[in-house]
Amino acid sequence: MAYQVVRSAIRQARRLFRQNEPIPEGLLRPEILESWMRSRSYGLEFDKADKRLLSIEAIRERIRERRDLYETALPVMEKLYDFTAGSGCLTTLSDEEGYMLKAMGDKEIMEIARKNKFMEGCNRSERRLGTNGIGTPLVTHRPIQVFAEEHYYELHHYWVCSGAPIFDPAGKAIGVFCVTGLFDKVSYHTLGLAAAAADSITQQLAMKQAYSAMVRTQQRMKVIVETVPSGILLCNRDMEILQCNSRAAALLVLPESQIVGKKLHDILGKEPFAHDELQQKLDDKDITIERDGLPLHFVFSLTAADTDDYVITFVKTESFHKKVHRVIGSEAYFTFDNIVGQAPAVLNAVSLARIAAANNSTVLLTGESGTGKELFAQSIHNGGARRAGPFVALNCAALPKSLIESELFGYESGSFTGARREGSAGKFELANGGTIFLDEIGDMPLDVQASLLRVLQNREVSRIGSSKATKIDVRIIAASNKNLPAAIKMNAFRADLYYRLNVFSIHIPPLRERTADIRLLADYFLRKYADLSSRLIEGFTDAAYRALEKHIWHGNIRELENVIERSVYVARSRLIDVESLLLKPSTHNPLPALYGTDTELAAAFRTNEAADAAKKALTMASGNMRLAAELLGVSRRTLYRRLADMGLQPADLRQK
Repeated sequence: MAYQVVRSAIRQARRLFRQNEPIPEGLLRPEILESWMRSRSYGLEFDKADKRLLSIEAIRERIRERRDLYETALPVMEKLYDFTAGSGCLTTLSDEEGYMLKAMGDKEIMEIARKNKFMEGCNRSERRLGTNGIGTPLVTHRPIQVFAEEHYYELHHYWVCSGAPIFDPAGKAIGVFCVTGLFDKVSYHTLGLAAAAADSITQQLAMKQAYSAMVRTQQRMKVIVETVPSGILLCNRDMEILQCNSRAAALLVLPESQIVGKKLHDILGKEPFAHDELQQKLDDKDITIERDGLPLHFVFSLTAADTDDYVITFVKTESFHKKVHRVIGSEAYFTFDNIVGQAPAVLNAVSLARIAAANNSTVLLTGESGTGKELFAQSIHNGGARRAGPFVALNCAALPKSLIESELFGYESGSFTGARREGSAGKFELANGGTIFLDEIGDMPLDVQASLLRVLQNREVSRIGSSKATKIDVRIIAASNKNLPAAIKMNAFRADLYYRLNVFSIHIPPLRERTADIRLLADYFLRKYADLSSRLIEGFTDAAYRALEKHIWHGNIRELENVIERSVYVARSRLIDVESLLLKPSTHNPLPALYGTDTELAAAFRTNEAADAAKKALTMASGNMRLAAELLGVSRRTLYRRLADMGLQPADLRQK
């Protein structure tokens, strides 16, 4: 039934796409829509495709030219096939141009795939076949699962393809590992298998290159090893350390003479690897040791060398997480140059933000949702001395109360049910040496606020389940769309935490207070989405500009951006007109501002008059649950829960 619902939604999106009509948000994943748009720009049709195959000799030549990729990937494919045999899955390896070099699977699925010419020698690049699990990762450089009708080519609608790119040590995409099967037999978890396999191949390629260089000559090995930022240990089968680099000695806080010749478990004070872990390549295992009473957190990887030895690499956990952030996008990309606007209120906010960037003070950003608080946070980070460090963002309203503390502070092994066996670092540890951005901090539970206050005071963090504290060097930027002083009066926010955060306060003005910037912003977003979609849209009609300026932007800049993006896709001429904007008529909103709490309403909501207070808030907010929650001084999730406890539906309380 779940498959049917998903497929029905995708089919609806597909019909709208074919008719050049806007696709409602939530009906189709943005990355799929972007791929469909690219596929259309290539001139591809839904029911026609080029499925020519390479000759056997041409396939062999490609394999010879990509021998390292092929030889490294083949054992991974074989191990994964042993694990998935009988599951109806087909694993494939393709090169950087989308040509399939190897396919492996059960006889039945292989035969079905052959009938569809999904076999060695086929080409699955996006330019040839549109959206699919091989060609699309080569374009985006990100793993993706393409489900049924999400495929651009109609004959692929019974398949699910989970593909992940493989990178060479230089970071260039050189292939794709893909797990494919019929849509009713493939799990959503299949993408994790494909991504893990691709990452394993990528890491093995990097390790193979480093190891090949090391064995050429002893001297060259020494030069190369000493330039690697990781600690490296060479151990024999008995885990006796044969060699180490200076970085390993520095990380372990021991001279090299006290490392070489010793057993690894003696150096670490514990047995780091289980017996079964020594039988295979091991990546990214968290290991914590003690040195002089202080905890040291590392990430270890182990590879069996051709000489029956082990090569062990390790880095500090914080260094590893910085690399992870660069891969998964936990970086600050925006700078002050990305802030568009000439309104005095905006220029004043930017001026204050530049001053904040020049020092290390805690910053509190206030403003309505959609005004660009994270844009300012990233700009402050990139404008300061911590620009080379990580930028870690956490939305305090997006996590349940039971998880937010472990997300912030991390946890040790076995701290609670469901915890990872090796424990996990929290956001503060991940942000060490950089900036942590706590968005919507007004929704943080009071008990977590107390823990956060201790971190701000002591500049150290203790993982859940640990009695040891780790010193951190983190800049804090907090943001809220709530009236925090009003929340303090209602005991919904700690006053001492507020004063700790409110060292450098910057208010981001709503769009209605910067009408003069609307044309600038509209032009900026038009250029952005016209370039992304390759549509020849040159500007707006005068009437469209006036309509944008008269509109009440409840969602601020975020809403404006969404309107312009949609208009770029639906515009039928080179100038966006009023009809293309698809603006809903603005109604008078009785709220004095879309930001803040009504103290009287909030107090009533906490008494037996809660239902009447909720009804009044919803009426004032024109039925908008988010705005009603702001008036009541609670999160939207809390408002929904309280209404459910009273047996009420939001629709019952809205003004008829």
